[in-house]
Amino acid sequence: MRVSESWACAGAELSRRGVDDPTLEAEVLVRHVLGLSRAQLFSTLNDGVTVEHRREIDQVVERRSGGEPLAYIRGFREFYGLDFMVNPHVLVPRQETETLVDLVLEASSRSRREELQVADVGTGSGAIAVAVAANLPLARVFATDASPDALRVADANRRRHRVSDRVRLLLGDLLDPLPSPVDVVVSNPPYIRRGDLDGLPDSVRREPAMALDGGSDGLGPTIRLIRTAPPLLNPGGVLIVEIDPEQLEPVSGYAQSQFPSGQVEYRCDLLGMPRAVVVRLP
Repeated sequence: MRVSESWACAGAELSRRGVDDPTLEAEVLVRHVLGLSRAQLFSTLNDGVTVEHRREIDQVVERRSGGEPLAYIRGFREFYGLDFMVNPHVLVPRQETETLVDLVLEASSRSRREELQVADVGTGSGAIAVAVAANLPLARVFATDASPDALRVADANRRRHRVSDRVRLLLGDLLDPLPSPVDVVVSNPPYIRRGDLDGLPDSVRREPAMALDGGSDGLGPTIRLIRTAPPLLNPGGVLIVEIDPEQLEPVSGYAQSQFPSGQVEYRCDLLGMPRAVVVRLP
């Protein structure tokens, strides 16, 4: 069987099993097994595929058809131009979350402090923390998470991108582990309504529930984060929280009540949907 035929067969099986974008995902899986870049794939379409590789392709196609996230099969996900190791202990970083990194970099450009102190709350894979540290060479980042397994993944990623000396991992709930106030608090907290979890796509339901479950109204962790943030932000500090677009009004209103002298605004993602609530302190 040639590479092109393996690709076609994989795509047909993924399509039959209801996977979105089956041709693209089949390409990614075939390249993953064969260790090929996209350019290399197209230059080897007529090459033969070994029996062993055909078996491996069948296995990864079956895993994907069964609902396992593509990123878990590959073992990594790109985020903010960097590759991050991911596994079932951490949420798969999403493109829309890159908006949070943009906002931290913006806060740095506005700050009078050269060495910005940042807290990435609920760090998971460490994607936000590491991306911030990689783009702000003078920043110091605290990365908190309640899951020891998640922090092990974050540790691997901070080492991978050589920012271990500036990303400090802390075990605990939300802001509880912070040793002192910081200039920026950034977080992608769980914000899906508990009653909606069962209706999520299979691949999303394979991700850790504690990183998705926002309680009965989807606002529990977000409200707790905002309520406890005031004493942990320095003057002139910034709070950045990812939200479901439908949560813009209640989250913004609660943030204003907790930071009466702060400026509360929001930022849209690349699709034009409200994605982050931002509080800027005087």
